[in-house]
Amino acid sequence: MQKKWIAGGLLVLGLLGMCGCSSQAFVSEQQAETVLTKEETGWEFQDGTYQMEVELLGGSGRASVTSPAKVEIKDGKAVATLEWSSPNYDYMVVDGEKYLPVNTEGNSVFQIPVEAFDQDIAVIADTVAMSKPHEVEYTLNFHAGNAVTAGADGAENGQQAGADGTGAAAGANDTGMSAGKNAGAKGTSAATGSNSTAAPLVYDHSMELSYAENFAVDYYEGGYKLLTTRLNGDRILIVPKHQQAPEDAEALVSPSAEGEPGKLIVLQEPVKNLYLVASSVMDMFAQLDSMDAISMCGLKEEDWYIPAAKQAMKDGTLLYAGKYSQPDYELLLSQNCSMAIENSMIYHTPEVMEKLDEFGIPTLVEYSSYEEHPLGRVEWVRFFGALLDQEEKADQLFEKQKEALKRVETEESTGKTVAFFYITSNGLVQVRQSTDYIPKMIELAGGKYVFENLGDPDSRRSTVNLQLEDFYDGAQDADFLVYNTTIDRQVQTLEDLLKKCSLLKDFKAVKNHQVWCTTEDMYQQSMSAGNLIEDFHRMLTGDDKETRYLYRLK
Repeated sequence: MQKKWIAGGLLVLGLLGMCGCSSQAFVSEQQAETVLTKEETGWEFQDGTYQMEVELLGGSGRASVTSPAKVEIKDGKAVATLEWSSPNYDYMVVDGEKYLPVNTEGNSVFQIPVEAFDQDIAVIADTVAMSKPHEVEYTLNFHAGNAVTAGADGAENGQQAGADGTGAAAGANDTGMSAGKNAGAKGTSAATGSNSTAAPLVYDHSMELSYAENFAVDYYEGGYKLLTTRLNGDRILIVPKHQQAPEDAEALVSPSAEGEPGKLIVLQEPVKNLYLVASSVMDMFAQLDSMDAISMCGLKEEDWYIPAAKQAMKDGTLLYAGKYSQPDYELLLSQNCSMAIENSMIYHTPEVMEKLDEFGIPTLVEYSSYEEHPLGRVEWVRFFGALLDQEEKADQLFEKQKEALKRVETEESTGKTVAFFYITSNGLVQVRQSTDYIPKMIELAGGKYVFENLGDPDSRRSTVNLQLEDFYDGAQDADFLVYNTTIDRQVQTLEDLLKKCSLLKDFKAVKNHQVWCTTEDMYQQSMSAGNLIEDFHRMLTGDDKETRYLYRLK
């Protein structure tokens, strides 16, 4: 057994990935120039072969490397043998140098230089899993504090390392557990690309919700979080950086969840490289100052009304990756997409969900639009705040909208009626179903939606199409008409509206000059429900204060 040197109170070690292939390292010119010094690494070591936990970050989160890994140290140079979880990698690039696999069968195996321990090392791995090869960016981190010498007596070596007084060896424990097994108890998680797991999690508390009913956030000791979408039972386990997923991850269920649990998505902090298709969520990311977590979206630059999204696309930090039904799979893979955030429209194209899953890209369906209370929709900012480690900021944003609602809730109802509509291209009138959130906003603002008991309360539809005659019968005497220009942007004046439907000239609201329009950005401004309720209240009460999301047609 080789002697281990102690420098600065640290056990002096190196590492080489275990993969069952030849231990002879392929040393290129680039590798020959890589010399690890004590000054640069904080480690001092003798020549030898070692095992060490290796952490993989990046990509879609599905790829992994065998951990602990094996590294051969010779003349101050370290070469790791790295085995991937797939046979589809045909080369790697490390520090500008290209490396080919050292095997021809089974999962792809590479021998690459290790230039630093306990630091992120940027690498590229080219995958041929799709029709065209794609280079995917990853980072590797070799944790020297968990290393043990490799060999048939690995368990003994691990115990000896612990006896050296450093407490850093992965094999050191009171029970004499083998080096590899103990490294798994302290190594990285499957979410980070390693094959090791952590001990079961200990539940701490759950997020208390005010209005939202369709999600849950549960907190566990050590900074772990479990996010659940209740309508389908899907779960997201957030693993702190440099930690690992627990042994019982698949069995984790929210205490407030009902029914069978859905799929489990494991993400490592910080969450990055998201594909955001649910456009209403963009406002939440923008106000959480987390635009850097999104690298792709489902709308083009000209279709966004969120300034931060338009700017990000202009700067090239946010890319258009196709709409929900036609995503650009090659772009998603090339950008290392970690998760797609969709709304329920994705269920109309199940083949897309299957294809995303095939490529290792998990899908989160957000259900903010299914919330009964308007502020329940806004409260989803707390769900995404937990996803992005921005809970404090999310709570502050949500409280502002609660305060806006409180400013109008204390006042008595005006008793005035409101019709919210737009005229379709085929001459029908589309109105909101009575149980939709817009009628509820009108009610909270002190008004009354003119169409009572319209639509199927058990349906998830938000709108109902009426014949013009039926709309005339129901809305002729409404005190206010609100035209939805977020859908029909051709109406800018009252004359424009009457050209679309001359019958409206007989309506009470038209005669009294109480025809209003929504601003085009209303739907995308999902964080402003409380402010929109205030606007409705000002419209209903004749308040002279300027409205933000409503304006009167002239």
